[in-house]
Amino acid sequence: MKKIFAFLLLGLTVAFASCGDEKTETGTDWFLTPVAEVNGTTVGLSCQTRFGEGVLENTSVGFSYAAVVDNKIGAFADVAGSAVDGTGIAATLTGLQPETSYVVFAYAGLSTGRVQSAGAVFKTGQDDMPDPDPERPAFGTPAASGVTKTEATLSCTFNFEDTADYDVYFRYKPASSGSYDRVNVSTGTGTKTAALTGLTPGTTYEFALCADWDGQTYTSAAATFTTSSDGGGGNTGSAKYSGWPELVPEDKSNSDYYYAYHLCPDYPATGTKARNFSTCYSKSYRCPVWVAAPLHDCYTGDVKRTDAYRNDPDINCTQAGHWSGYTRGHMLGSNERRVTKNVNRDVFYYSNIGPQLQTYFNTGGGQWNTAEDWVDKQWRGLADTCYQVVGTYWENTSKVVDGTTIPTHYYIVLLKAKKSAGNKWVVNCSQGELQSIAIMVRHKTYAKNEVVKAVDFQSKGVFKTVAEIERLTGHTFFPNVPNVPKDTYNPGDWNF
Repeated sequence: MKKIFAFLLLGLTVAFASCGDEKTETGTDWFLTPVAEVNGTTVGLSCQTRFGEGVLENTSVGFSYAAVVDNKIGAFADVAGSAVDGTGIAATLTGLQPETSYVVFAYAGLSTGRVQSAGAVFKTGQDDMPDPDPERPAFGTPAASGVTKTEATLSCTFNFEDTADYDVYFRYKPASSGSYDRVNVSTGTGTKTAALTGLTPGTTYEFALCADWDGQTYTSAAATFTTSSDGGGGNTGSAKYSGWPELVPEDKSNSDYYYAYHLCPDYPATGTKARNFSTCYSKSYRCPVWVAAPLHDCYTGDVKRTDAYRNDPDINCTQAGHWSGYTRGHMLGSNERRVTKNVNRDVFYYSNIGPQLQTYFNTGGGQWNTAEDWVDKQWRGLADTCYQVVGTYWENTSKVVDGTTIPTHYYIVLLKAKKSAGNKWVVNCSQGELQSIAIMVRHKTYAKNEVVKAVDFQSKGVFKTVAEIERLTGHTFFPNVPNVPKDTYNPGDWNF
């Protein structure tokens, strides 16, 4: 029996509405509400848009969905095989859990970032029981739910009317391993489930329901699931906008910190505005704590540097932008935001400016500039987005100049998807499809021969893991990306 759903979320909307890539809403200017046509545990999804004819043809589009259990939304997954039909998007979901609520949204990956529809909810029906086969056992479509770092629940419908002795079980193994583990389940027609524990975080598993009968093994179609990563320092805390991979959670216990989230005022010219940067500013230190931003060629251009240094109007405390003996150092660089004059003007807010020494630190060939030049090689001219957090660290607070406590260190934390991830959004990537790394340098005056070249960053300890910076600063990086490999980095993944 088919049922049509087009219900907006009610109680769940508060938890879900921030999943968009824009600041205050989820792109409803561009999307109508998704519609779900439910037939048992198979669901047809469709969503009409307000994009012009042909706009979506060469764009990454689709649906993301998640199960709702105990009024909590689980991990989202993208639907494979979403198709464009004129100005609409369509896809089919199979193998869902029976009589379970799901939340779904449509999305489009624009050059300015990913935008999405408002969320909608549907509920699956009873199992799609396979027709009995007198010759052999019959199987439905296997599915995995409740996947965490170390646990998952497997399910699959089964139909067999023979009364002779036989065994039914799930077999599973890591996709890269050759030997299966086995969990026995009851015989007889019905839905078979098995709870797995002790799994390895950040690992893809393959599984199937099997039946041994009359000297032969019969199996369902194979399916896979991926456990979430333990994430090194742990992706704890909640960032303000869950669709922004680069964000750091606000520390609501620290009244010294002030936050601002800046969109590009005039880019793109029409439609949803791209985000520019987000910042955390210390009132007592009069200095940025961190600045988070996406790095992509779409933000670059040829407008002239504006030098529009001024207070950030969204930071409601005294700000500093002049220091005797120090230059005004951008956290997010001016060259990274030259797509329009107004976009460039905003990166001159004092909330994005830190005090930096000049002699072989913040100057051509200096230690900080060498680090920034290396970061440029990770995204300029490349198709994918690199997500960056630039931060300050105080080993001690002994030096105060013109009201600002001078940082003893500056650091950069980076995240991006590997080429093997294809067109996946980083939020939906497995641990093996992601790469992260950090750079930390002492803030001091360097001699020319003291500057560590990028090729020596690893051997000289300039490279760090993200987990190391988390432990040092107390911040949590990339909480919106569940599978970030924070405990390790591979220099071979990065451009030199």
